[in-house]
Amino acid sequence: MSDDMIRGVIVPVLTPFNPDETVDVESLKKLVDYLIDNGVHGIWASGTTGEFGNMSDSERIKVIDTVVEQVNGRVPVIGNVSGGSTQLTVSLAQQASESGLDGIAATPPYYYPNAQDELLDHYRYIQDRVSLPLWVYNIPQTVKTAVAPETIATLAAEGAVVGVKDSSGAGELLAQLNVLCEQGEISLLRFLGTAFRVTSAGAVGAQGVIPGIANLIPAICAQGWEAGEAGDADGIREANAGVIVAGKASRIAQGGSANAAAFGAMKASLKIMGILEHDTLSKPFRPLANEEKEQLPPILKELGLLN
Repeated sequence: MSDDMIRGVIVPVLTPFNPDETVDVESLKKLVDYLIDNGVHGIWASGTTGEFGNMSDSERIKVIDTVVEQVNGRVPVIGNVSGGSTQLTVSLAQQASESGLDGIAATPPYYYPNAQDELLDHYRYIQDRVSLPLWVYNIPQTVKTAVAPETIATLAAEGAVVGVKDSSGAGELLAQLNVLCEQGEISLLRFLGTAFRVTSAGAVGAQGVIPGIANLIPAICAQGWEAGEAGDADGIREANAGVIVAGKASRIAQGGSANAAAFGAMKASLKIMGILEHDTLSKPFRPLANEEKEQLPPILKELGLLN
């Protein structure tokens, strides 16, 4: 699938787990179908929302293989192959390249902070050894190092990368990238990793969004993107309202991390809806307590996801 066909809402798909934390393949297949049937434009496999940082390489490859097989060409699939070093990233990327992906994504190496010249070498090295289109995954809050706009633009101008997912939350990066790409006539797919730009990403120069909440509300997110592209004010307001309602679920947890609260709420909701068999989180994430889960059905009813 060509890069110019990749735009809109790409979902960073959750990884359903069995109680023993092995990948629940059948639930993953059902989730993929739920997302595509509700209009999303692509799938991002084995990402942060998919809990990749708590998984073995073999389990990550199982997720990627399952997603690609179940999608069966209906939408593009990007696989996150980030590793703690350049060599670890290349090793996983080479395994993933056999899955039939439309592209791969990689963060900077984590644990050690890196300088921008090291990041240039990192992405060039990956691109030289893997034939798939490569995306920069910029999420400095989890990997210590931000990829600078100038670094991304340099790599794109060389043809080393084709896209960027910016989850930094810093709007300045996109603004600077827009200027650099326009001045240098550089082709680069720019996606924002946030739900709050679903309806407005196109207006600020992005080709789409990669919001975790789309696992729960794929139709609202897809319709919101399309409303934003069409300038449909009523559709924009309706989608934004839906995103805000869905966000209530992530604030139910009375303990644990913000990631655990968000992932746990979505998984528990999808279990209530009959899409997932289990709502298991990977350790050490704290799952929702039963009394917290009891607060989810009213939210799902407000969203029209439960009768």
